Amino acid sequence: MSDCSRVDRVAMLVASDLPDNPPKGFVELPAVGPFDSLMGKLYGRRENEDMVMGFRCSPRHINAHNTCHGGMIASFADMVAYSMRVQAGLRETSTPTVMLSIEYLRPISLGDWVEGHCEVVKKGKRLLFSRVTGKVDGETVFTATSINVPGAKDIPGREGLDRVMGDQ
Repeated sequence: MSDCSRVDRVAMLVASDLPDNPPKGFVELPAVGPFDSLMGKLYGRRENEDMVMGFRCSPRHINAHNTCHGGMIASFADMVAYSMRVQAGLRETSTPTVMLSIEYLRPISLGDWVEGHCEVVKKGKRLLFSRVTGKVDGETVFTATSINVPGAKDIPGREGLDRVMGDQ
């Protein structure tokens, strides 16, 4: 692999993704930007009035310690915080991240199915505060705190939420 260009190496990693095989009820979320496409497929599932997100840890996510890279976990936590739009009643509104703080509690291994749950802690006039919990097999593997600000209309984001939550 050392003779390959960087683009070839990325293509090889993408090609080596494990089958996602999401648990029942999860549907693929559309990538809304180039970075989302590089992360790999993300999935969502409706859980009562909330949305749970998930991904399968594949070779593209692995670091030098043979566990899921902290950058992938942080990016996933940021995407899960985006689902707080459902609870906050802001499905059509972009909610850019102002601050994200993450605590890594245990390593995520190749092949693990990772689920992220978001809870709105406070909806203020200008800021939204949420807590994200990441789990593998029911065990918490990371927690995060996110502060977001309501922004412009986000029709592609709403379409992804609607795919999971339905037309409410």
